[in-house]
Amino acid sequence: MDGIGISVALAEGRLSVTPTNAVGRLALGGGPLTVAVRDIAAVTVHDAGPLRNGRLDLRLRDGRRYQLAFTRAHQAEFTRLRGILVAQRAPEVPRPRAADVPPPLRGRGHFAQAVLEELTAVRALAPGRPSTGERVATAELRAVGDTAVRVLIEGRDVGGLPLDAADAYRVPLSRIGGAGSCRARIWWTRDRPEFAAAVALDLAEPEFALPVNDVDEDLPHLPPGRPFQLTHEREHLDVLVPLVERAYTPGRCLAVASLHMVERPGPRSTAMVVELRVDGAPIGELGKQTSARLRALVGPLEEAGVPCHADVRLVGNAFAVEGRVLITPPEELPEEFVRRIQAVLRA
Repeated sequence: MDGIGISVALAEGRLSVTPTNAVGRLALGGGPLTVAVRDIAAVTVHDAGPLRNGRLDLRLRDGRRYQLAFTRAHQAEFTRLRGILVAQRAPEVPRPRAADVPPPLRGRGHFAQAVLEELTAVRALAPGRPSTGERVATAELRAVGDTAVRVLIEGRDVGGLPLDAADAYRVPLSRIGGAGSCRARIWWTRDRPEFAAAVALDLAEPEFALPVNDVDEDLPHLPPGRPFQLTHEREHLDVLVPLVERAYTPGRCLAVASLHMVERPGPRSTAMVVELRVDGAPIGELGKQTSARLRALVGPLEEAGVPCHADVRLVGNAFAVEGRVLITPPEELPEEFVRRIQAVLRA
């Protein structure tokens, strides 16, 4: 099949892309591309619109990236190709992490999970002055024995989770080798007759602590915030139900979805809404007002070929699934995230 300046073929587990003009040679870095499907780490499709071409994005396991452009007339062919590549490619091997940094667990944005603290260990983490203070650090949660989850900060065992919480969080921890990390808040005071302290963790509910799918960690990810209702889920049960079936807590899971601006015809005019996709397949969309708030962020990133991602909480079964997208509104985004987005757009 043909794209813009390219000819694409798939045979015997290999994808071949041949340039047919200067545009194709530029997209492929000068010459033809032949790659084994098993070497493809990620593949997504950006739909063509009335005024823009579509694009199939390839990311290989060695880090190389390619963008294959196509016209609206070839949308169905490239969408079908994307489905075949996703089905045939091998599972992605998780990126190696530093030995002293366990995989992160999702948070709620505030410190709600109490720790049964060991005051002697916490005292060593509390500066002598001022006499009352607090600090935020990275905590490691480590499953120990058959029931306990211990909390370590800077290598010190500062306490453990209460028994009911430990029982619940051991489930997601078991999926990542028995250890995970999160933010912790340490509070202390020396103004009382005896040293007093408290440790609390920023942890999402156990069923939403880990996503059921993987995405490129280098791509922008909206900081989780307030929940916004996902709409049109019923139209995408073929994608949503298999996601819910991956849940480690029956019927409740977290997925990471990419955000895309799409056109929706209305009775008088065409509206732009944010559509959410998992592995390139739609799972629903946000309402018009919420989409309008996100358009200034999602639109430029998508045009730059760097889609933004967000966490989606899914609750349901084989017959119905409801989704809520956890988003920090653009006007409330932390400066560090805004600076990163600006750097991406400048590049």
